[in-house]
Amino acid sequence: MNTHLQKIKEYLRSLKEILKVLIIRFYKIGTGETKLTRDFIFLFASWFSLLIFFSFFILAEQNPFRLLLPFQLYSYPSLDHREPVVIFISNGEGEQIPIHRKVLKQEETEAFIYQLVGEVGSPPYFDSVEALAKDGKLFSPKKLLDIRFALKQTWFVEKGNKLVVDWNVSILQDVMEKYRLPRTKSDEADADAEDENANAPVDTITYYTGGTETGPKEPEEVLNKRRIQAMESTLRALNASLFENFKDLKTIEHKFSGEANSVYHWETISPLSSRP
Repeated sequence: MNTHLQKIKEYLRSLKEILKVLIIRFYKIGTGETKLTRDFIFLFASWFSLLIFFSFFILAEQNPFRLLLPFQLYSYPSLDHREPVVIFISNGEGEQIPIHRKVLKQEETEAFIYQLVGEVGSPPYFDSVEALAKDGKLFSPKKLLDIRFALKQTWFVEKGNKLVVDWNVSILQDVMEKYRLPRTKSDEADADAEDENANAPVDTITYYTGGTETGPKEPEEVLNKRRIQAMESTLRALNASLFENFKDLKTIEHKFSGEANSVYHWETISPLSSRP
């Protein structure tokens, strides 16, 4: 330790002497006691130019030694490995439109189907592409149910013309219990007609998580109706997305924990869908 400290002190002492000599020399040049020589002017201009050169690279946060490598002066553009896929988004009231999203497309068919399920349940991005008008009317996309974790298994039958999708009913029910769609226009009209209190709170939450402690208090029958509507809109958007991305697909059959019949009184949800 003492040896290192001694070396540091010696370096600092020598640096101090060099700075002292330079200061005296510049002082004599400035006062005219010493005349400038060509060697001094050349060395001063060289070192000053080198300092300016490296200062620009430091301010630009670039490596100056990249100039020594050919074709490395400018950065290569980042390559986007995502591919556009067609995803259908819904307004939560039965209307849906196709949009294009870029995703890292999976090569395996089952993994790609899982990816499509996740994209359908992803929030709308509300960009210039997804905020489209449908038939001259404003289309307001809503977030659909994220049911990708309920996907158990998928397989093709009938020479690839039919896709069977098996869902975990308990997970689907859990998702439906946590998330629901906002009030539709028809629901708001019915609520205004039946509600005598004009100052009653109106549900304007797109999707909210929670039980009885959050959100407006509503009858369980109304909540179940909206949950089923959310599930129906999600499956319809998923079916349309699958038909669009699998051109040879003609029929999609949904099974709920291995059963093809409707569960939990989902009468409006059809387990069988054909290409329109």
